Amino acid sequence: MATMQAVVFKRPYEVAYEQVPRPTDPRDGEAIVRVKASGLCGSDLHPYRGAEKGLQPGTVCGHEFSGIVEQVGTGVKLEPGARVAASFTTACGSCWFCKHSLSSRCEEAKLFGWINEETGDGIHGAQAQFVRVPNADSTLVVLPPEVSFEDGVLLGDIFPTGYFCASNALNTLGDSGIPKNELTAAVIGCGPVGLCAISGARALGFGRVYAIDRVESRLQKAQDVGAIPIYPNQDALSVIHEATMSTNGGYGADAVLEVVGAYGALETSFQLVRPGGVVSSVGVHAHDKGFPVSPEQCYDKNITFRSGRCPARSLMPELCHMVGESGISQIISHKVPLSRASEMYKMFESQADGILKVIFDPWG
Repeated sequence: MATMQAVVFKRPYEVAYEQVPRPTDPRDGEAIVRVKASGLCGSDLHPYRGAEKGLQPGTVCGHEFSGIVEQVGTGVKLEPGARVAASFTTACGSCWFCKHSLSSRCEEAKLFGWINEETGDGIHGAQAQFVRVPNADSTLVVLPPEVSFEDGVLLGDIFPTGYFCASNALNTLGDSGIPKNELTAAVIGCGPVGLCAISGARALGFGRVYAIDRVESRLQKAQDVGAIPIYPNQDALSVIHEATMSTNGGYGADAVLEVVGAYGALETSFQLVRPGGVVSSVGVHAHDKGFPVSPEQCYDKNITFRSGRCPARSLMPELCHMVGESGISQIISHKVPLSRASEMYKMFESQADGILKVIFDPWG
């Protein structure tokens, strides 16, 4: 039996670098991809911390990857040798949702790196040397020569997610008649997705983008990406009030982009947004604390709330040429062999100073 090296989920707060069966013999519509780079995502921390339950022990982790097509099954148009990146969920390309640019709700969608421990349904992930890709033609995107494998990792999840968050907000504000360069956005959370949201907001034309986080090194990186940092010793509400005096009378941010997935972050979002503004949330709220405001409070403030999983595969063709030009790869803080995964999970979970985006080399 062919084997490979991979990172597998054992139990909360424990992953292991192990030898596991290698995927071979692609079935109809499938491809086997030789992984050249894979990422450690904030979403990987939800089962790692035990906040998201139901992941089968032994599942190969990870849903961010790029690589080279190794083998294809019957009916696949992609050819072996193609440089590709994948969206973090598979997409069939033919259901109503895929045809209407909402691949995240694909009827056949499966999240890489998630196998249900009760049903056994799901697929292994890509923190590995090889990965099996169902619906290969509609899940994988061919990378142009100028897009690196590292940028390909960002393209499949966090870059489109940040852009989606900012775009949702801007589209909602489109009927206001306010020039884009007069709009103020506040981004809550300056991890990798938050930095991509800042990049997206700047690319889309928001006049000013403020960044809020409790980790100063992340705020420094947010400034590098184009945001104005609000430091922990500052009162965010006062800063936003003063910042918007000249544009809307100090009523608050036109848009708040929430990427943390924590009750407190969403609560702060509703405090910072102006009446008639929009809260755009892409944070995964894997908690049972409920919603921080009531429908009546939203009504009384005319707030629009937008949320949901990013349709990454739908956005990847549009963003493919933007990811390299954006310079967003500067958020990659660690490029390490896959064998150091356990160490990286611990560092990322604890928000160790200096850690932002980890890229694994499965062959290093």
